[in-house]
Amino acid sequence: MRFGITYNLEYVPEVHLSEKRYMDLILEQTVLLDQLGFDAVWYSEHHTGRYSFGNPAVMAAAAAVKTQNIKIGTGVSLLPLHNPVLLAEEFALVDVLSNGRLEYGIGRGYVPHEYDWLEVPIEESHSRYHEITDFLLQVWTAEGLTNFNGKHFQINNYQCFPKPLQKPYPAIYASAAASMESFVWAGQKGFHLGTALFLPDISMLAKGIAVYEEELAKAGHDRSQREVMAITQMFCHRNHETALAEGRKYANNYYRHFAKLSGTTEANPIYPYYSTVDALDLNANGQLLLGSPEALIERITSYQEDYGLDYMMMEIAQGGAQHETICEALETFAAEVMPHFRKADAPKEKMTA
Repeated sequence: MRFGITYNLEYVPEVHLSEKRYMDLILEQTVLLDQLGFDAVWYSEHHTGRYSFGNPAVMAAAAAVKTQNIKIGTGVSLLPLHNPVLLAEEFALVDVLSNGRLEYGIGRGYVPHEYDWLEVPIEESHSRYHEITDFLLQVWTAEGLTNFNGKHFQINNYQCFPKPLQKPYPAIYASAAASMESFVWAGQKGFHLGTALFLPDISMLAKGIAVYEEELAKAGHDRSQREVMAITQMFCHRNHETALAEGRKYANNYYRHFAKLSGTTEANPIYPYYSTVDALDLNANGQLLLGSPEALIERITSYQEDYGLDYMMMEIAQGGAQHETICEALETFAAEVMPHFRKADAPKEKMTA
């Protein structure tokens, strides 16, 4: 089992003060994660203001020069919103600057306004997502000039520079959550899987992962060389009741902010759910990681047994938590939860694809 932290930021001025200070604190926490032995730190992409990073490649590059061992990733890079040439060059450079530590999480996003602002037809999100992925794999592995002729992009006589350091290319984690087609596609392509535990309908997750594994096998990919990663909110404290109370406060603050990003249209199920859901109910339903180290060990073990998870990605920075509070929770988790799973892990070489 591997453990990482994803930063889906929520900037709260009265807590974080200046925007510059907030970015500095995230990098300070990133250095701490490296020192504590976390496996990865991921930065997410959104363009809605005070939420996530407009360009996660910039943050990843900054983290690369401040850390030594931790993997640096995206959770996720919103492929349909970009020109593929820029994506290829930006993230290849991140892989080079990090000495081959990039984990490339990819997805389509869920905020309709972002597609409007960037003048990308949202009905093309799937086709652009798949086409841009194909382009990245082609240009990251091509020798010399290459031609790409897709539905949305025709790019001829192009050569990516620099090439990613990892061969054939960095590990790719394809997002799948609400759409079964996304689980199918991730398996068919042989990518690692990225999903979520705090979804409104958790009942489909086990089915989705099973479909992903079936498609992996059909396409001739080795499941033992692929990771199933799931993300959820985490707050760890040695006192269980304190962890529940604090974790509930921060998660609920984040959900209310999260709900507003997608608007209030009845057609969008995110708004009504996350504008009212209580983190304690999700935690009681086994969807969050709020609790003492002992409680979190038990829950993560159940995730391994119920879903076959190999990789636990966690969000802890949202909801207005103070820097010192976040660092203390990270230190407790690293000291008392992670060692339990490190002892049980057998060495396994992970494929990059």
